[in-house]
Amino acid sequence: MTATAAAPAGRKTEWAALAGLFLIGLGILVILEARRTSAPPDLVEILHKEPAKLSPFVDASGEPVSLDSFRGKTVVLNLWAPWCVPCLQEMPSLDRLAARLPEDFAVVAVTKDPVGDSPSQKAFGKMGLKRLTLFLDPDGKLEPEIGARGFPTTLILGPDGAPLAYREGAAEWDSDAMVARLEALAGRSKPVQ
Repeated sequence: MTATAAAPAGRKTEWAALAGLFLIGLGILVILEARRTSAPPDLVEILHKEPAKLSPFVDASGEPVSLDSFRGKTVVLNLWAPWCVPCLQEMPSLDRLAARLPEDFAVVAVTKDPVGDSPSQKAFGKMGLKRLTLFLDPDGKLEPEIGARGFPTTLILGPDGAPLAYREGAAEWDSDAMVARLEALAGRSKPVQ
């Protein structure tokens, strides 16, 4: 047998080994993804005593809105962007969350976009959201104030405006586990009577 005759058989073995490694890697990714989506929500609790001092933002018509207007409610403050795929994927979940939570909660989605015909307004319209209101932060002040390193970033504020928890990245906000976690956070933040 010559060296040239042995080469094709060796290459077939190499390709078979590579295909096997690829399938093993793909299997590991599937397992990791299944564990990630079934894992409990990972909110980082921060439980500050002082209310957060965050800049006002505006509604879709340009009217100023302050977080003080939500005082007395636990606020799920979500920073998102219309070019952010995970943001767009989680927005319907935030909309469903707003429908599931009691009246003493507010889900506030804010994007850094100008007032008017903007990519955020178009994205909001295409998603057919029923409960969420489009809020805008044209000057982008909230992002550094919250310490957001990317989008989506969510800050949970207690009824007094004090930060309770923080999350970077998308979540399935309307899952039973997340709703229970948010309600537990809100319960711990209420003053004892």
